[in-house]
Amino acid sequence: MQHALIMLLTVASATAAQKKSSSDPDFLDTIRIVEAKPAEGELTFTHPESDLRTLRVGDYLEEVDGARVKKITRTTLVLTRVVRGGDGQEGESLIVVRFDRSGKTKVREYRTVPDVSLKTPRSPPPNDL
Repeated sequence: MQHALIMLLTVASATAAQKKSSSDPDFLDTIRIVEAKPAEGELTFTHPESDLRTLRVGDYLEEVDGARVKKITRTTLVLTRVVRGGDGQEGESLIVVRFDRSGKTKVREYRTVPDVSLKTPRSPPPNDL
């Protein structure tokens, strides 16, 4: 039985190539939460490059590779999306966006497959003694 490797990736540790992509959790790092209505399953936010937007549970966010809104609480937005690992294996990513009273966000991504940007350790050179 193969066990899924869960890796914690922070937006801060993203590679330069990832940061250039607009379809990355970096988008979530730049939004400001205006209002969260967990009872209605709604979250309203602003982004420097767009107008006021409202997300509902079940909505898709194209700026984050079509991540789907899974849950909205008073202080958290949870999204899921399909990702590919370094070996081409398909898995799932859980993106957790926490926000404070001022609306500032903190993003964490949990993946079931290793990120393609992570470097795999090299084998040591053969010992020619």
